[in-house]
Amino acid sequence: MDRRRVARWVLGLALLAGAASGEGWAHHGWSSYDEARPLSLTGTVEEASFEHPHAAARVRAEGRSWLVVLPPPTRAVALGVTRELLRPGVRVTVEGYPHRRQPNELRAVRLVVDEQVFRLR
Repeated sequence: MDRRRVARWVLGLALLAGAASGEGWAHHGWSSYDEARPLSLTGTVEEASFEHPHAAARVRAEGRSWLVVLPPPTRAVALGVTRELLRPGVRVTVEGYPHRRQPNELRAVRLVVDEQVFRLR
């Protein structure tokens, strides 16, 4: 086998391994969310995460704990949504779309914190 073929083979394996990694599979497409059923939740932030592939917040609303999926961390921060803004105990209103199969998960498209409105898409 010549060196070019070996290099392509190794590169192919590396790409396959990257695609099969946990982070690669953890990211899901927006089609997983039902845009025909918009929701608005008002509640209290329990915790927030600014990890890739998406920032997220756990919000207690309607007697349940919701996982609110936000934009990727760099985009969220560029829009003004920071870790400090989403500290535990802060009251928020989130508008977005529920996940089709995961109960209590919402893709946020609008966030209101202390009368500041953040459009997330």
